Parts: sequence; C-alpha cells; structure tokens
Amino acid sequence: MYVTSFSADGFRNLHGVRLEPDRYCNLIIGDNAQGKTNLLDAIWLMTGCKSFHGAKERHYLGFDAPFFQCDMRFHDDRREQRITYSLGRGAQSKRKITINGVDTQKTGGLFEAFHCVAFSPSDVELVNGSPDKRRAYLDLCACQLRPSSMQQVSRASLLLAQRNAGIVNVNRRRSRREDVLLWDAQLARTGAFLSCMRAAYVRSLAPLCRELYSTMTGGHEELQLRYRSAIYGDTELPEQPTPELVELYRDRLSEHLAEDLRVGYTVRGIQRDELVMTIDGNAVNTFGSQGQRKSTALVLRLAQAHLYNQKNGRSPVVLLDDVMGELDEQRQRLIYEMVSDMQVFITLCHPSSLRIERRGRTYRMEAGILTEVE
Repeated sequence: MYVTSFSADGFRNLHGVRLEPDRYCNLIIGDNAQGKTNLLDAIWLMTGCKSFHGAKERHYLGFDAPFFQCDMRFHDDRREQRITYSLGRGAQSKRKITINGVDTQKTGGLFEAFHCVAFSPSDVELVNGSPDKRRAYLDLCACQLRPSSMQQVSRASLLLAQRNAGIVNVNRRRSRREDVLLWDAQLARTGAFLSCMRAAYVRSLAPLCRELYSTMTGGHEELQLRYRSAIYGDTELPEQPTPELVELYRDRLSEHLAEDLRVGYTVRGIQRDELVMTIDGNAVNTFGSQGQRKSTALVLRLAQAHLYNQKNGRSPVVLLDDVMGELDEQRQRLIYEMVSDMQVFITLCHPSSLRIERRGRTYRMEAGILTEVE
C-alpha cells in the first residue's frame, strides 16, 4: 500500500500542500512548529482513526480557515483508490467524506481501505502509560488485520456503558438487580471474542518483539510479552471463543455483581486486561530505564508494521514523526531495514540527523507550505 498523491489545505497551518510522494522514502525537513507533524496527521486522518497525537476533529481546522480539505490517492496493490475528507465551520461544520466518489459519514470505511503505522516520541506512553493505552494498541493492531472486528470493539464499549448505567440505576433504586444481568449475555459474547482476538495477536507479536529487541541490544537483553486477561487469567486462549469461554465470562460477571454494585461500575472484564512486558523478567513500566522503555515502544511499532505486512501480504504506509533524530545509527538502520520495502514519511528538523544513506524525495516545510528540495 502506498500514497500516489496527497493534498491538504486549511488543515491546521497547512496551506496548499500538494505532493506526489516517492514510492518508498519521503523526508520532510523543517524547524519546529512549521507543520511537519500536521502533514503526517493529515495523512493519518485518512485511516479513519483519531489523531495519533490525541487532537480532536474540530482542532484540525486552521485558526483562520473556513474549512479544511484533504484529498488522497493511494494504491492498495490491487487498484488505485481515492479518499477526500473535509470539514467546515458554523453551518458548514458537517464533515464530508468520500471513498472513490461515494459519500460516507462513517469512518469505518476509511479504516478498512487505508492503513498506516505511526511512530512518534509519545509512543513511550505505550509502556509508561495506563493499561487502557496498551489495550487500545492491541485492538487497533488486531483490527488492522481483520477490520470487521472493529464492530466488536465498538459494541463492547457500548454494552459496558449500558451495564454500568444499569448498576447506577439499581443503586438509585430505579431498576432491579436482574435488569443488570440482562446485559451479561451480550457482554460475555463480545468480551470473550475480544479476549481471544487480543490473545491471538499477542501470540503473533511476542516472538517478533523478542527478536527485534534482541537485535537492538546485541542479544544482551530479552523482551517478553504476554496477554493477561481479567476474566481468564493467563489461560491459553483459542483464536475464536468457545461456548464454554462465553459462559465462564458470564459467570464471572454475575459472581461479582455485588462488588460492582458496591463500587458503582463493572469491575471484571476486558476493560481490565493488560499487555504485560518484561525485560529479563522485570516489568518494563516499573523497572525499565528510559532507554529500555523507548526501545520497547519502538519495537512494538516495528513489529506491528512487520506483522501487518506478513499477515496481509501487503505493507502499510509508515509515518515516522520526529523519531529518527533521537536514535543512534544502529537503531536508525534497524528501522530503515524493517521498512525498506514500505512507503515511509520521515520528519526531521535537520537532515544531518539521519545517519544512514537513503533514496527518495526530500521536502521542506515552512509556515505550512511544502516545497520539494532537489
């Protein structure tokens, strides 16, 4: 998968940006706050996912722009496709998305059509941050391999919210305990599915991460990943849930209803699962050095891109936002070798920060205006 053309106007500080990127490597250079990250965020927008920097959709509009418009053509190894995405202010605030000329208001179609893997310095939060960041990472990665699973992710959030609302109503004497249990059968089916989906992805991810981390550290340290379920513990889960697993999930919910009512929300379930990461047996988020945590986050993203390529038989578009400049030559070379057959967009303040030879195109971003550099 690779972008053949891209344009953006009014997206944050971007003005009339147009490029026909190289099939493989594209370097965007410029000082801080000139729009390099905004360009990558605009490309990421075409995946239908939230900003990888956490910005909300309304913040995509430039301060003085009446609207923003992004237009992208890309090849998915079978045919060329086109996505447009626009949003205006005031009466024109309704977003408009088209895929190959067909209007759609849902971003699910974008997620199925166009896939990226984005690296940024904030990825260290995958290690340092709360477990919900790691769960979101697993869900996104697994759904990139099977986009239809995103419906189950959304459904799980909805069912959990409904059950929690039922718990609140029981405590306020607006409904009965039995009303809460009505949600358990549906939540058990969805929860068992997501537990198996996450566990299967970690089984594929773990050996890749171990190998990459060993290469990065010269074989001196070993990174281990495992999936820990709040319902099933460390039990080896199949790729698809069995009726027994669904029933066990439902039993756990009903067994802990008294505790749920006491605290006011659902205590057990997939919303408490964890991706456990250890280096030489020690938890990375607790005992790892800053360098170990950054390296672990980097390996998670590299393995994500490689696994997508391996499972789908085609590569994602790779976005490296202000990552390469922080790395030594060995780590830069490892990344570049891993993504050498993928289309990659790299942002840097200074081209001298890139310590490896590469081919492709170079662009300069200044005050939201992009120009190609010979």
